[in-house]
Amino acid sequence: MDLEIEGRVAVVTGAASGIGRATAGRLAREGCRVVAVDRQPIKIDADELGESAIAVEADVTDPDSVRRSVATTVATFGRLDILVCSAGIYETAAPFDLSADEWDRVHSVNLRGAFLCAQAAVLVMSETGWGRIVLLSSMAAQTGGMAAGSAYVASKAGVMGLTRSLAVHAGPLGITVNCVNPGIIETPMTANVEREALAARTPLRRNGTPEDVADMIAVLCSERSSFVTGAHLSINGGLVAD
Repeated sequence: MDLEIEGRVAVVTGAASGIGRATAGRLAREGCRVVAVDRQPIKIDADELGESAIAVEADVTDPDSVRRSVATTVATFGRLDILVCSAGIYETAAPFDLSADEWDRVHSVNLRGAFLCAQAAVLVMSETGWGRIVLLSSMAAQTGGMAAGSAYVASKAGVMGLTRSLAVHAGPLGITVNCVNPGIIETPMTANVEREALAARTPLRRNGTPEDVADMIAVLCSERSSFVTGAHLSINGGLVAD
């Protein structure tokens, strides 16, 4: 299926590893020019991300850092068409064991970061009247968290609400906003989760891969999803129903 996004400029946050890295590579294979954003340095592999890809170090919790990353994108490629907010952190604390500082830290990256990046991207996308934004929520927001802690669950539930709000306000500008809710995906973030036990409970009898999520994100970034906005796509092998 031709996704018709060749030549589009895509910013992917959290692109150093996991779902973010897989998504950056997937969009590159569709012909996108990729801006790989992360707090840590990213080594650009031309075979993976394309010869035109650039890496930008940025802190998604810092408005100035986010604005600079968007400005770098526009200065380099002249536009910004696609944003995938994959930057996130995970925690497992029960609500009664959770400190206020940890609560703020998780929300700052997972929810504030998504908001700041989307806000900055919409300002640029609105100039061309075309844009695709995909936020990452989580199955944990639908279940209350199997292994995830309260701050993570609440922050990802906030991402689902933010998706709906952004979709309402960005739609008239020609911009769609959707989110995906990954289940147990084999990434460094879930390294300490009981993956085998959860895979046994999953109808497809396996956990997901970053590529499973990246494939669906690519569709939401494409012309094939031009009438889809405000949607939440579960990618969990059937472990949890919507």
